[in-house]
Amino acid sequence: MRAMNFKHRARMKNKNGKGDVVEGFRVLTLLYRVDELPPDQREQCEHLMKLFREYRAVASLYHWSKRLGLEEGVKQALKRAKELPSYWKRVFDEGSPLYAFGDVKKIRRPRKQILKLPLVDSLHPNHGAFIDQGKLVVRLGARTRLELPLPERALRWLKEKEREVAPLKPAKTVRIQWREDKNPEALKVQIVLRVERSRLPRPDPREALLCFVDVNSAYGIAAIFASFDGERVCVHETLKLKPPNRGRRLKEAAKRQRAAAYGSKPNVNYALARLTMKFDPRGWVKATVAEIFKKAFAYAKSKNVLMNFDIPDSETMKNNHLQRTLLSIRKVAENMANWYGVYVTFKCYSSHRCPICGGS
Repeated sequence: MRAMNFKHRARMKNKNGKGDVVEGFRVLTLLYRVDELPPDQREQCEHLMKLFREYRAVASLYHWSKRLGLEEGVKQALKRAKELPSYWKRVFDEGSPLYAFGDVKKIRRPRKQILKLPLVDSLHPNHGAFIDQGKLVVRLGARTRLELPLPERALRWLKEKEREVAPLKPAKTVRIQWREDKNPEALKVQIVLRVERSRLPRPDPREALLCFVDVNSAYGIAAIFASFDGERVCVHETLKLKPPNRGRRLKEAAKRQRAAAYGSKPNVNYALARLTMKFDPRGWVKATVAEIFKKAFAYAKSKNVLMNFDIPDSETMKNNHLQRTLLSIRKVAENMANWYGVYVTFKCYSSHRCPICGGS
């Protein structure tokens, strides 16, 4: 994500090789329908899609040649890459910060060579695409470019996220993706903001806002916000958050399936039943963690924040329908802590032992 684990105070490095540095990021995703663009921009989109097809073929050859250890394939891919625009060539340069295949060697070599080619269709910061005066500008080579309007809401979101980490200045990366097989009539644009900051020391619990988050499959998430008032601990609030009701969705899906079985609009009801049973927890997890951080900052005011997430291990959550939902909270919390500069741990404290002094 990329996020660092604050439990270990040893010297660690981020993906750029910098020690004692943590990195947080936020992503804004936009979709542009090609048929809704002006005619001149539509022609430029066709040119962009042609570049995607050429680049994807070269990138896939390079990826799999690297992964399978085929030096001849790597040479052929680099030879083909010379035909691409100059700012797209840099993703094949191992000495460039835009090199896009650094993780290939870490992937295990497949026992069976099944070619399920990765769709590598990204443009990179200040080379393939950039933001200029409220517009997204995509360079297409030969001094041609495509300008896509950015919605006011997106611009407000970007300014708001930049204010959150001020005085640090986040680095922007623009990725443009086009999937010919899934959604050929739309361009997917992702604007990624990344911020790097020094690893924070552990604040004094008696002078910081304490936030203990208990993740439990029985009731969901409980977050306790507290702080020291002299020798006593003052609990400001206990926030309880429950995952969306799965039982209600299953009942509604069963109702739709029964209606379809009796011949009442079978195609429509079967489709609605499938959509009702399908649940993507990522949105709920991100909104829940964001609410916890928002509450913590409201109570902290000018204090530092010390957070701990008590998340059950995967064995405890095995065969539970909330397994993916609750276990994914850790990555989201790590990224949010890196973004805001909050010290966070992921430990399970016993209720019979003081987490500060260790006494019974």
